[in-house]
Amino acid sequence: MDFRVNTDTWFVFCILFIFALALCIILYITISFFIRKRQTNRIKSRHKKKILKYNQFETKKTELKLSIQEDYIKKLKTDLSDYLYQITQSDSNSPNLVLFYSNFEKIYPSFSQSLKKTSPNISENELKLCALIRLNLSSKEIGQLLNITQDSVNKARYRLRKKLGLIYNEDIFTKLLNIKYL
Repeated sequence: MDFRVNTDTWFVFCILFIFALALCIILYITISFFIRKRQTNRIKSRHKKKILKYNQFETKKTELKLSIQEDYIKKLKTDLSDYLYQITQSDSNSPNLVLFYSNFEKIYPSFSQSLKKTSPNISENELKLCALIRLNLSSKEIGQLLNITQDSVNKARYRLRKKLGLIYNEDIFTKLLNIKYL
C-alpha cells in the first residue's frame, strides 16, 4: 500500500485545521465572556434590588421614628397645656411648675443652651420667662404663673430685650422663635 499525500492538499488541510482551531478558541472566549457578562449583570441587578429594599426599609424606619416623635411631641404639648392650666389654678410653688419646665425642654430640646449661647449672661429666671414667652403667653398669664404683677413682667421683658440686644421695634417672641437650636 502506497500512501502518498500531495503537498498542496496537506497545506490546505493544515490551513483548515488551524482555522478551525482558531475558530474554536475564539468561540470559547466569546461564549465565556458573554456568560460572565450576564452573570455580573444578574449580580448587579440583585445588588441594586437589595440596596433599593434597604433604602425603602430605612425610609420606612425613619418615617416611623418621625411619626412616633410627632405623636410624643403632640402628647407633650397637650400635657404642657394641661400643666399650664393646673398651674394657673394652683400656686406656682407646686411641683407641676417644675414638671412644666422639664416637659418644655423635651419639646424644645436645647432651647436654653441655644439661648445661653446667644446671650451668655442670662439668668435662670429669665430663661423661664423666655420659655413662657416662647409659648406666646400674655403678660397677664405669665404674671399669674410666676405670681408677679403684670408691670413686673413688662419690666422683666424690657430687661430681657436689653440682654438679647433687641432693637426697639423687634419683637421678643419672634426672636425666641428664630433661635437656632444646637
